Amino acid sequence: MRAPGAEGIWHRGHVPDGPRSIFEIGSITKVFTATLLADMAREGLVGLDEPVQRWLPGVPVRGRPITLAELSTHRSGLPGLPKGLLLSALTRDRRDPYARVDPAWLEAAIPRTRPKREPGQRFAYSNYAVGLLGYLLAQRAGTSYERLVWARICEPLGLRDTWVQTPVADRGRVATPHDRWGRETGHWHLAALAGAGGLRSTADDLLAFLDHHARGEGATRETQRVRDDISRRVKIGLGWWIVPAGTRLPVRRLPVDVLFHEGGVGGFRTFAAVAPATGASAVVLANQVRSVTRLGWQVMRAVLS
Repeated sequence: MRAPGAEGIWHRGHVPDGPRSIFEIGSITKVFTATLLADMAREGLVGLDEPVQRWLPGVPVRGRPITLAELSTHRSGLPGLPKGLLLSALTRDRRDPYARVDPAWLEAAIPRTRPKREPGQRFAYSNYAVGLLGYLLAQRAGTSYERLVWARICEPLGLRDTWVQTPVADRGRVATPHDRWGRETGHWHLAALAGAGGLRSTADDLLAFLDHHARGEGATRETQRVRDDISRRVKIGLGWWIVPAGTRLPVRRLPVDVLFHEGGVGGFRTFAAVAPATGASAVVLANQVRSVTRLGWQVMRAVLS
């Protein structure tokens, strides 16, 4: 956690390198993908309201084309997973359900995965949509998703431990994942859909990334603009869930707006939150599958006090 004038990192249980241990961060990756989108849109490489079909012509149209922003805000109308993945993910591939989705597999699935509704009608969470966005942005940049994240986010911010595939020299620092019964389980690999949840990182790197958003640097302000309501308490920006000031959480009301996202893949659960008005932030990383969201909010409330 970080608060003005204070910082602390704690860990409990066995992790390979204390606060420098590397975790799969799951859907917190979606905020990185949204940051890439805003950054590339600011440079004119893509447009937030540009049709997806400009870059991926095989994406089916229902009513009207899907925009790039709608992929990030879960208003694309696309299903949660590409066609052909759900059954295998529940059966033969359940230990690593996305690993088979290489670029060739994804390109074949794109025209077969039809929207369930016209875009813009309502919020419906979709790993496929955000994974497709990450794939599209990498294609537009002529590189891989991992290299795009490194070039536009990690290298400028000094995030040395944020990768899709951890470098060989650092793999001993990757935490071992565990299932809900505490048994060791395998790592997940999101392959061509890495933009939905494929990054690995550390507490230090994530706190630095949150600082970048707290300062409103570069294109980050665009990610923080409210674009839709998810519920009475939670709004959505590009990638971020946004809880407005005055929203009552357990114990007390939030004094300022808070941006947050959770993550969950394989044997990991994660939480990250930041209050741009104060710079306070909190990260919770766990190498087991029990939710850490409640703990994350407890930490965030403490640093806002």
